[in-house]
Amino acid sequence: MTTLLTGDLIRAARALIGLSQVELARKAGITQKALGEFELGKRPITARANEKLRRFFDERQVQFIAANIEASHLEGAGVRWKPPNLNSGIKTI
Repeated sequence: MTTLLTGDLIRAARALIGLSQVELARKAGITQKALGEFELGKRPITARANEKLRRFFDERQVQFIAANIEASHLEGAGVRWKPPNLNSGIKTI
């Protein structure tokens, strides 16, 4: 099961790679309107859009992380460049 991206995670990942909403939407194959609404929390991300964004970010070596392994919610979530050693003890989402 893949964790759905939150608006904050999408916005942070987009900032990490230096793209505008328009650029990310075009490159990931979703609409800018939908992306903007996902980022603002106006509507939940769809499974299809989630997969497209995850694939796009993964191809650019962006990794989503969470500090909390036990909880069902994302506590301390963030993004980073994928490290060369993937066994770093940090939970990826």
